[in-house]
Amino acid sequence: MEHEEQADRMEEDAERMEEHSEQLGERIDDVQDDWEHKEQDPAVPGARPGPGEDEKPVPGVNADEDVVSEEGGP
Repeated sequence: MEHEEQADRMEEDAERMEEHSEQLGERIDDVQDDWEHKEQDPAVPGARPGPGEDEKPVPGVNADEDVVSEEGGP
């Protein structure tokens, strides 16, 4: 009987973990949707537009861009 009780507990744990996984997936989707809406709203500070939109690169922000020294040169 002990093995059956342990198997039942493990099945309950697996069901609970699956439910938590589904809830987490829904939360991730909600956060992604929220971020996409914020990217489209120019009033939201820090939400960068997507690639291809009128955006000037900021030197030193991305690793593949030139780093600007204090004197203004690379």
